[in-house]
Amino acid sequence: MNKIIKILSFLILTFISVSVFSQDATDSDTLISFTPEVKPWGRIKFMMIGEEDNIGITDAGSRLGMRLNQKINNKLNIFGEIEIGVNLGGTEGFKLSPDNSSSTGFLNLASFSTGNLFNLRKGFLGINLSEYGKISVGKQYGAYYDVAGKTDVSENNSGYASFVFSPVGTDGGFTGTGRISNSIVYRNKISDFNIALSAQFRLDERQFVNLVNSFSSSVIYNTPYNFNIGIAFNRMFLNPEIVPHIRGLIGDPVYYALGINYETEKLYLGFTFTNQTYGDLAVVNDSTIVYSGFGIELASQWKPTQKISIILGANYKQPYNTDISVNKDYKILIFFYGLKYQIFKNASAYIEGGINNSFDEKGNKLPSNISLGSTLSF
Repeated sequence: MNKIIKILSFLILTFISVSVFSQDATDSDTLISFTPEVKPWGRIKFMMIGEEDNIGITDAGSRLGMRLNQKINNKLNIFGEIEIGVNLGGTEGFKLSPDNSSSTGFLNLASFSTGNLFNLRKGFLGINLSEYGKISVGKQYGAYYDVAGKTDVSENNSGYASFVFSPVGTDGGFTGTGRISNSIVYRNKISDFNIALSAQFRLDERQFVNLVNSFSSSVIYNTPYNFNIGIAFNRMFLNPEIVPHIRGLIGDPVYYALGINYETEKLYLGFTFTNQTYGDLAVVNDSTIVYSGFGIELASQWKPTQKISIILGANYKQPYNTDISVNKDYKILIFFYGLKYQIFKNASAYIEGGINNSFDEKGNKLPSNISLGSTLSF
């Protein structure tokens, strides 16, 4: 209870300080009427992808969103954003149900849901305090992503070795590595350094007993030679009582990331190294198994003209400390390539491929792929 009182007191003092800050503005910082700038936006993306003998058309990340900005004075403004994923591929399918077959001996067809039409990707509201930094609350990218997410440049074949979206198949909202749920984030730029701090508060879940469920921090140094070097850290704080009951879990999940990037108007080169302990999951025979591992991501993008861009890269994720039920060949190793053509300012088409030398947790080799896609933004 004392911790909760302290946190609430801190938030109250923060809002009081913001109010005083805006009221003490000089004549040149006079209060501006409340007329928020609202910018709706969206994009439609479709992809045709082929893997070995299979081919299909799928939604590749269509989204709708809205950005809000309200200037209070010359040193203070309020900002926010909502981003919603839209499943344009449909939400209903059919499958064979042999267990419910009729007395005629024929199989029945059963309908099932393939997912929701809409899902919340981001939703946050914040205050920009000028040279004092930005504070935002809601579902948003945290400090770990600022370093580990830079090399996710492919539409279909990158971002697998950074542990941003951990556990596999999620948006990282539970662990605090990706789009963090129920979070508060602070960001600031001090000289040549970008710093970020983020924390997650989910008091209603029994997996957690601490006021802060996860904490992240990152520092990025922007050199004068188009290079930037960053480090990031993320840790979850689990309930010690549940740790012994999860296979492979011995302690709190911890993530580290190192990122080095070079970027100009025409060329981007990126390197990310990550390491995590007890921070990812594998499923074998309906058993959930926690494991540790490290990852390396390489990414490059070259723009020979304003309309053409070429990408090359690789993802390598190597588990360790795995349970004996996880196949010893389990790993991710993908080499990817792609070509994108900007048809108009808001429309593009691309072709990408992935040479896959990966094996899943059961030892099955994963297929290579090639894809064609298009994007329309508005």
